[in-house]
Amino acid sequence: MNAKKKIGGVVTIVVLAIAFIAVALSATQKNTNYYTRIDNSCVTKIEPHGAMNYRYTLTAYDENGDEKELTFETSRILTEDAYLCLKAAPIRGVVTWAEVQFAELPAAVQEKYGGIS
Repeated sequence: MNAKKKIGGVVTIVVLAIAFIAVALSATQKNTNYYTRIDNSCVTKIEPHGAMNYRYTLTAYDENGDEKELTFETSRILTEDAYLCLKAAPIRGVVTWAEVQFAELPAAVQEKYGGIS
């Protein structure tokens, strides 16, 4: 019985440690907003998985206008020249995206796309 209690105690400690690490990682994972404009010459059809059928690789900009190439998947071809806000996590990459209006882009990003549209 004593050995079973020791094993149970060790298992409990390991589970708690894993839970603590998971919570700590999720709390420190900050999503960054990037902004891009759809260019349908940069889309490729992919083998469907889930609802995803297309992959975009586009140049995107953070709120300071710093450039980064990002890849994300969609279920459909998106509207040419539409602006998107991409939320990207450090390890997972793009986790969500939403269409935005030009006026909603940060000023530094608007400059990248030629100012007032």
